Amino acid sequence: MAEPDNRAAQPPAIAAHRVPCLCAKRSDAGKEEGPMKAGFPMSAVFLVLIPATAPAGPPTRIEISPDGRERIQLQPRTDTPTPAPRYNGVPYPATPDWQNNIRRQVGGLAAADMNGDGRVDVIVGCYISSSFPPYTDWENYIYYNTGTELEANPSWTSADERHTGDVVIGDVNLDGYPDFVSINGGTAFSPSVIYYGGPGGPDNIPDWIATPPQAVWATSGALVDYDHDGDLDLFNTNQGVSPNPYRPMYGFRNNAGVLETSPSWISVESSIQGGVAFGDYDKDGWEDMAVSKWVNFETCIYRNIAGVLQTVPAWTSGVTSGDRGVSWADVDGNGFPDLAVGRSPIMMYANTAGALSPVWQATTPSSNPQDMRFHDVDRDGDMDLVEVIFSSGRTHIFLNTNGVLGTSPAWIWDSPLTGTAVAFGDINGDGWDDLIVGNSGQPCVYVFYARIPVVPGDMNCDGLVNQLDVPLFVLALLDPAAYATAQPNCFLSRGDLNVDSLVNGDDVQGFVAAVIGP
Repeated sequence: MAEPDNRAAQPPAIAAHRVPCLCAKRSDAGKEEGPMKAGFPMSAVFLVLIPATAPAGPPTRIEISPDGRERIQLQPRTDTPTPAPRYNGVPYPATPDWQNNIRRQVGGLAAADMNGDGRVDVIVGCYISSSFPPYTDWENYIYYNTGTELEANPSWTSADERHTGDVVIGDVNLDGYPDFVSINGGTAFSPSVIYYGGPGGPDNIPDWIATPPQAVWATSGALVDYDHDGDLDLFNTNQGVSPNPYRPMYGFRNNAGVLETSPSWISVESSIQGGVAFGDYDKDGWEDMAVSKWVNFETCIYRNIAGVLQTVPAWTSGVTSGDRGVSWADVDGNGFPDLAVGRSPIMMYANTAGALSPVWQATTPSSNPQDMRFHDVDRDGDMDLVEVIFSSGRTHIFLNTNGVLGTSPAWIWDSPLTGTAVAFGDINGDGWDDLIVGNSGQPCVYVFYARIPVVPGDMNCDGLVNQLDVPLFVLALLDPAAYATAQPNCFLSRGDLNVDSLVNGDDVQGFVAAVIGP
């Protein structure tokens, strides 16, 4: 069951662990005071947040009278609480909701507000190849958000055509506007460039052009403040072309908003690199760099020691079969980021206190994902994994359920074209991230809008039932019109816990049970 796309503002989080209690105030005479509201007679319904003062032990059990008006008992619970209801699924439909109508080869995708209007836009990097029939255009694009969807034709087009294999967005020059980093290469060795952002969007001619010591075909990039000096540095993976296909990796240091054009960090090893991602795998407070490498070379991690990124790997995978991408996320919730690798099939190394070991791989056939990333698609608090495969055109989403990543995809989209890129962003402004997929062909960009799931008691439409829903449930009981105003796209029916088509005092006990567990 799903509702239409909608946005739900969320009340501020409760800092300390507290237990919600819904109470009704009575007069000294024992009679209820005040008028009837929404079928719930009381003078005041108020939220009591009872702090968990004891350092340990079971949480306080709250009982509500059958009429929903009176708190009758407080006692410690001795049973094992059941987790509060939450959504665990893929919110995307089987077919795209939006697609463009131009023929391009998409090398990279990103989602960000590029023109400062508060809406998420889609940034598209395009590449050129020897495909037949040939591609005549490969400029980069930005599809601006009209407020309800993306524009049909891109308003922003780069003035130059470069072979773009990846796009990265971040404020490189510290002017407060997002910049468009285009990771370039191809057989012509087009240098990577940056289009600096401004109030109405980025310039369409490059403001920064890389001048590496050796011409490279850059394949992917990452912005990260690896030295913790307050600005974003740029790292990119590289390759060459036959008969000399190997290149080192490059890192461009940012000095107070001025990014060097010639890299000051160069890896010792030259190889064919696929993807790059930063994560603090050893929990020393400094972001380390994972790099995937193609055949004859091992995917590895370069350790960051107090802001000095090492040029020789501290960890290698021991596998030389060829990997295309890497991504970090704490999948199992132990506090250490785990490493997913774009192998065939995709696999993951679990991180136990800085020690990596292969523990998971997908059961579905795949041939090295062209793009991959972790993202909490169902908003249940743990990171799910998405991949897009070049050869088959398929996009797979593997769901994480309480720290366990499923080996079979929970969602598959089978594109008739080749798959090249994937990104997430809230395009329609409903508070849930939508899925953006890039292809080579026509159309080349697709958007799948998330369908907000219906979870009874989820009054703020975030997919969870917890303390954040309590004040909104009270508001729905007392003043349905005010609730509708506060949550214009979040249906009142979510408060109908006993499924009698009414939201009233009879739903209180069910709501409290949903929040704190049975």
